[in-house]
Order: sequence, then structure tokens, then C-alpha cells
Amino acid sequence: MPASRAVVVLGMHRSGTSAIARSVAALSVYLGNDLFGAHPENPTGYWEDRNLVALDDRVLESFGLRWDSIPRIDPRRFESRKVRKLQREAAGYCRKTLASRPLWGFKDPRTIRVLPFWQNVLLDCGAQDSYVVAIRNPRSIAASLFARQRMTADDAYRLWLVHMVPFLHRIADAPFVVVDYDLLMQDPRRELGRMARALAIEADGDEAERFASEFLNPSLRHTSFSLDDLEEGTAAARLTKSAYGLLLGLARDRLDPSRDFWPSWRELAVQVAALLPPAQPSRESRFSLRRWPSRLAPS
Repeated sequence: MPASRAVVVLGMHRSGTSAIARSVAALSVYLGNDLFGAHPENPTGYWEDRNLVALDDRVLESFGLRWDSIPRIDPRRFESRKVRKLQREAAGYCRKTLASRPLWGFKDPRTIRVLPFWQNVLLDCGAQDSYVVAIRNPRSIAASLFARQRMTADDAYRLWLVHMVPFLHRIADAPFVVVDYDLLMQDPRRELGRMARALAIEADGDEAERFASEFLNPSLRHTSFSLDDLEEGTAAARLTKSAYGLLLGLARDRLDPSRDFWPSWRELAVQVAALLPPAQPSRESRFSLRRWPSRLAPS
């Protein structure tokens, strides 16, 4: 029997992962006590453990990547001695600070890029894994990344694809729920209920009500687009629209995961692998975009 249960928030930068992580906390999931504070880029806080973010950066660096690097990661590289050493360090930290709680979790947009690493960590901790997949219309994400660092839309879509697609299939056999940021903003109580049911968590009614009525600030959402608003002018844009459409179908409870979602997702993953180059071992990625300090990477 697992010693504890972990709820991991997975999602691309600028997908509302911070608000969704706060909703996880409202469901009585312990996120730690060494979190990044508020910042002008994220005035309601990141809800990220500082040390886990640093570990994610170090894992990416071991592959010659940064948070905004576009090449995908060959899963065989997670077996390297360096990554295994980081895995032991991460497991020790989680056991010491988080996994003593029966229900705990964490959020960092980098996590989905290195998901095999964290699944091994959770196994080492003896924790049962479950997931909240945070999504937002990729056109909103592209607009946000352009405003913050002049990233082109096509680069933003490629970055979204390399985060969301390569390793998502690894959660297929675990409890998971997909939450769309715009739907959360429209009806937070409904989305909290969906999350609680999907993850079999008994929500704290008072804390959930505080989140729904006091935490979410609609003025912080600068754009809202429909699926039809997504572009289709490039291969990356077309694949992004297809992938987001599938995820949105789960977020709206309109697709059956086993019958409708995962078979289509596997086919899409093959196309994404053909589009995006693999990361080259032991060298800085030539496809990385402009540097941004990890502490200020957009969440």
C-alpha cells in the first residue's frame, strides 16, 4: 500500500498552472512551505516549491536544455548516471519535506517535460501518483509569450507541443483530470467538483469556497479564445490545434479517455516527434530561445 499520495500539476508555462495549483491546495493537497512568493508577472503567487523548480532546471541542464528549449528529450536519457543521482536527491527532498503528508503535491511547468524523472522519484518515495493536467488555449499562451519576450507564435506552439505531447501518455493508467484555465475562471466551483471527483478527494468546503470567491481575479486574464480562433497556417499550429482540441474534449467531459482520447493522442505524438528534433547529448541546444532567469520563467 502506498505510503502517501501525490497530486502533480502538469502544464505548459502561461497555462494558468498557478491558479490551478492553488485550486489543488484548496482540495487539501499539501504543496509545501518553501514556495516562491508573488511577482509582478504573477501577483497571486506561483505555488511552486523553490527546491523542486531548481531540481527541474538541473535535470533540463543535464540534457543541455533550458525552460524554453524546443528539442524533445529521448526517454532513454533519463537512465543516465547523472540523472539517476538527481533522482535520488529529489526523492530524499520529497521524503523529508512533502511525502510525510498523506496527500501532497507540487507544480512546476517544467515537470511535464521531465515527467519520467518525477515518476521515478514518486516510485522511490512509495507514493501513489495522480495528476491534474492544466490547459489553456495555446493562442492565449502565444500572446503572453510574445508580450513578455517577443516569442513568435510558431515558436510558442512548438514549445507547447514539446511540453504537452511527448510524455503525457505516461499518466494514462493513473488517476488524472484535465482542467482548462478558462473554464476554471468561468465556474470555479464546478471545476473544483470535477477535480475532487476525478481524484477521489474529499474537498474542504470552506477552503474551496474561499478559493472560488476570493482567490480568482478575472482581471488577470488578458485574453480568451475559442478553439476556432487557433491558427492552422503551419505544421506546428495544426498539431497544436489538434492536441488542444483533444485535451479540451477531456476538460469538457465530452471524450472517453480510453476509447476516444488515447488512441488519437498516440497518433498525434508520432507526428510531433517527426516535427521536433531530439535534443543532442551534452551540448547546448541550438534551438533554444532567448534566456530568461529560471526564477522569472513564466508559469
